[in-house]
Amino acid sequence: MTQPSDTRPFSAGPWTSALRSLLRNHSALASVAVLAFIILASLCAPFYAHHIAHTNPFLSDVAGTIMLNGQETDIMQPNDNPLHLGLSPIGPTWQATYFLGADSQGRDIMARLLYGGRNSLLISFSAAVLCLIMSGIVGIAAGFFGGITDIILCRLMDIMWAVPVYLFAISLSIVTITSGLQIGPFVIEADNLLIPIVIIALVYVPYAARPVRGRVIALRQAEFVTAAKCLGVPRWRIILHDILPNVSTTLVVMGPLLMAMALLAESALSFLSIGVQAPAASWGTIILDGEGLIYTRPMVAIAPGMAIVAVVLALNILGDGLRDALDVRDTSRRE
Repeated sequence: MTQPSDTRPFSAGPWTSALRSLLRNHSALASVAVLAFIILASLCAPFYAHHIAHTNPFLSDVAGTIMLNGQETDIMQPNDNPLHLGLSPIGPTWQATYFLGADSQGRDIMARLLYGGRNSLLISFSAAVLCLIMSGIVGIAAGFFGGITDIILCRLMDIMWAVPVYLFAISLSIVTITSGLQIGPFVIEADNLLIPIVIIALVYVPYAARPVRGRVIALRQAEFVTAAKCLGVPRWRIILHDILPNVSTTLVVMGPLLMAMALLAESALSFLSIGVQAPAASWGTIILDGEGLIYTRPMVAIAPGMAIVAVVLALNILGDGLRDALDVRDTSRRE
């Protein structure tokens, strides 16, 4: 006699259901495609500079020339004013060499744009990840332990919250940009990318720690956490096996939004010359280079600005898609 087969429908896990929901979100998929294209293009910066443009985007070349339409053309050309006084960099050629033109030092803007994307995206991604780690630790500690721990951490967050984000970041950058950062026996030089990463991650901790703390306070009163405490389960085990998995969705949803804010903060600091330091490039430093050319060669500032807008917009759309996919209260979207 054969046993009846189990005909109960397969129940997918929350992450699998969220992934399926995200794959049905065309806007989120388009944002992922845009981010993947920009990241891939930035990773190909050395190949483009050395094998396609045949230029060094970090060396000044004000006296250089290029072959344009079979003719030798100066990179720095006379201005278009009636007296032809001064020199202006060559504009976009729409060819392999100097595709977007040159800056005031004769450097290839397209090559610097790709190299700048590597630094800007690396800093914003690393700062977002570090901020999520610190925010998770602070939020879980404040929400789970409560009492004096919650009071101290919340008051520290309130102090940081009271200071405007960019003013706080500028103050920290000015302090570290002159003498670097020393943590015990470890010394981080002023031009190291770790400095803007740590600064940007630190200033956004209060914004991410508060939602985590609120979520943990709600979980602390849940029946399964109360049952675990009554059974004598150690606190660290409750945090790792009960609290953290339920908080992880909140952290994942905040990830793209934090990366977008970190990218804007990095660009602002670099524009003020207290972020990425020369000879390295970022989208903020390229905008700074194009400030004096905004009327003659606007593409120098427009190109990195458009890249920042594209990445921030894609990250916000992706963050909205993740929020809709991971919000367990909105089950209608996954049915």
